[in-house]
This record gives sequence, structure tokens and C-alpha cells, in this order.
Amino acid sequence: MALNVDPPNGTFPASGGNASFTIINLTESRMAFKVKTSNNDHYRVMPVYGFVDKSGKTELQIIRLEGPPKEDKFVIQWAEVPDEENDAQEPFKAGAQAGEVILLVKAE
Repeated sequence: MALNVDPPNGTFPASGGNASFTIINLTESRMAFKVKTSNNDHYRVMPVYGFVDKSGKTELQIIRLEGPPKEDKFVIQWAEVPDEENDAQEPFKAGAQAGEVILLVKAE
């Protein structure tokens, strides 16, 4: 797996809250990422698109809005990109997705 997420899952209060996760690049290549969720009504994520440098890390902020208890997931898709790429959305528009990692979350 090229990217990993730490911690690998998260728990939020159903009344709302936020948490930080770390996207870790396990390769010697620069990676672009895109974050998707199964529940756009109750979650906000920043950044949605971004880069992780070779063997680097980047922080992912997730906000849970108030809503009913539920299990959801985030899918972090990745694509290898050259060092000169400066638009993290571009590889995904071109269909360059190479893989994904799933972050399971639940609100209780």
C-alpha cells in the first residue's frame, strides 16, 4: 500500500466534533490524494485534495456535524505524481488513480 492513515479509524460524538488524522506516504514517490466520504451531510474534510511528499506525512482534519449515530467511511484515493505537479486535482481528472485506503469512522 502506498498511503496509510493513522489512526486507521475514528470515533466522533453524534453531537459533533473534530479529529486529526495523518496521511503517511510509504513510498519514495510523491503522491497526490483525493478524499471522498460516504456521508457528505455530516462530515467536512480538509484538505479534500493534496500532496504527500516522498516518505512524508500530511494532516487531514475531519469535522463531524451534529446528526444521528451512524457508521461511515472515508476513501483516500492516491496517484503518483511528478515533483513539478502543482494541481492535486489534475491527476484525478485524468483518471490516474492508482489505489485507495479506507478510513472507517463512527458517530455514537
